[in-house]
Amino acid sequence: FCRTYYNLSSGINAEYGASDGEKEYLAVSTVPQRKFELKEVPFRRILTSRPALSTFLLHFCNGYGFFMLLTDLPKFLKQVQGFDVESSAAVAAIPYISIWLGFIFSGFVSDRLITSRKVSLTNVRKICALFAEFLPAFLLFSSTLFNKDLPVLLLMNISMFFQGFANSAYYVNYMDLSPRFSGVLCAIGNSAGSAAGLISPVVVGWLLNGVEGHDALQRKWQLAFASASVVWLVGSLQFVLLGSGKKQPWDDVEVVEEDNRDDDDDDDPIDT
Repeated sequence: FCRTYYNLSSGINAEYGASDGEKEYLAVSTVPQRKFELKEVPFRRILTSRPALSTFLLHFCNGYGFFMLLTDLPKFLKQVQGFDVESSAAVAAIPYISIWLGFIFSGFVSDRLITSRKVSLTNVRKICALFAEFLPAFLLFSSTLFNKDLPVLLLMNISMFFQGFANSAYYVNYMDLSPRFSGVLCAIGNSAGSAAGLISPVVVGWLLNGVEGHDALQRKWQLAFASASVVWLVGSLQFVLLGSGKKQPWDDVEVVEEDNRDDDDDDDPIDT
């Protein structure tokens, strides 16, 4: 790992096994970067940008359901499906193998669609968002309607596999919107996603507080997963309507500075 990291971080001209064609692609597609100070980041324009806000919201919505499963899936398997603590922990880890496979598969598919030029970059991101949020929303809720282990585990694993498409929907979208400030965008988005991870376990705890009996617990878990499904649906649909894969004007610091100067000039009193 250390050797691979060193080779990759040494620049695109380093000899790390890439073909000449791959090096040429990296040289053409890599955006020249320069250091910038915090005061140069156009926070006002970022936080009023419809595509950026849509991506932040998608990140938040994805985090709500993801962290709910991450923290509470073993509890669901124990209370509703009757798994003991040790086996439920092992079984609860299986969906994350599925999401890992989804990460890889979605990256391959989205890259093929983009390079084919038959689908626009924006539409590729929106398609991935639908696969990452819309399909898992129905699959997750459906898994609570069964009492048998096999359908529940099968639906959850399929749901988590499609959740892997989230990486090709919003994580890389930050680079689409602003190669220069993608780190800032990702930091804001990660904060939104982590905030959702604080909320969803609280919702589950509130719903399950004082509930006893298998049927009562199953109904409460249905409500919990229904809340995650609704949040996922909202996230995917708003991104389809408002999201974008185009680079935003505020990515260019010089353009932003010129716009700011124009705004300042407009505020100046008119000589008479």
